[in-house]
Amino acid sequence: MFTKKQYSILILLVVILIGGVFLFRERFDKWPWQGASPTASPIVTSTPTPSNSSASPEAKEPREVVMEDAAVKIAQISPVEPVLGGKWYVNRFWFIDGSYSSFYVEYEDGHIMRRVLLTADTSQAPANIAYHVDAYFEPGDSDWILKTGKDQKSGLSLILYEYDQNLKRWTKRN
Repeated sequence: MFTKKQYSILILLVVILIGGVFLFRERFDKWPWQGASPTASPIVTSTPTPSNSSASPEAKEPREVVMEDAAVKIAQISPVEPVLGGKWYVNRFWFIDGSYSSFYVEYEDGHIMRRVLLTADTSQAPANIAYHVDAYFEPGDSDWILKTGKDQKSGLSLILYEYDQNLKRWTKRN
């Protein structure tokens, strides 16, 4: 049936396969097809005092204070880690019309884009703003796909803010 040489090659291939499986399991906690589902959890962080700020925090609009703070803390707020050694940065904010504390944040690391629905506790602003992740989204074909949490603000009127490089601040776009 099989020659001695074929048996030894077969045994060698099986040993290499088993070794590869054990090495892969040692290096990674999960197999690639077992996607880790991120859990949205509340984040409490303190706000660093910006040294190069031209206007005092009291003179800024509450949304502006929240946007600047959330943009600095997005790496701590995000329920997932950036990929390939990237760092999270905020692209835009979508505030719920009439609210200063409920908003969506779209952010990316240069490779992947994500979105979270946040509620900010501004009771101790600007010294300490705490954020709660209400929902976490990943991009779909034509819209965002809810991965964790509840999107209780869906369908409400939104106000878009994007960063203006010339003015060095977040500006209203709609």
